[in-house]
Amino acid sequence: MIKDMSKLRVFLDANVFFSAFYGSRNCERIIKAHQQEEISLVTSSLVIEESLRNIQEKIPAVISSFKDLLTNNPPELIADPAEIDPKIRLLVDEKDQPIFTSAILGKVKYFVTGNTKDFKAKELQKVTGIKVLTPKQFVELLNLE
Repeated sequence: MIKDMSKLRVFLDANVFFSAFYGSRNCERIIKAHQQEEISLVTSSLVIEESLRNIQEKIPAVISSFKDLLTNNPPELIADPAEIDPKIRLLVDEKDQPIFTSAILGKVKYFVTGNTKDFKAKELQKVTGIKVLTPKQFVELLNLE
């Protein structure tokens, strides 16, 4: 268990935002921890755009709830990167490279995604210091209620 989680910077992938509003308990817990200032969520405009698009398309009834989160408890937005580090190109699926690069720029400790298969997690942690986890792994690690 981490003592002062309020300073803990956590990058969320679009699938985590989507799943939180789709009903995933673990993803909901992560959002709730941010709302209660137990952790600091960090993300990128690419992630927010993808989340908005997917929620609007697949679960439009909750789009206003997602927009409320962005207005009332916004995550810190990191600029989309101009370049991708060559090391990242080898360790992250092409479509996720700008997103993971934003996580590096955001100086986060954890990158939470439902698609861990797109990331070579062990190598990324060695190279960047960022631990790639599923929502379940993250909730268990921090013992979020």
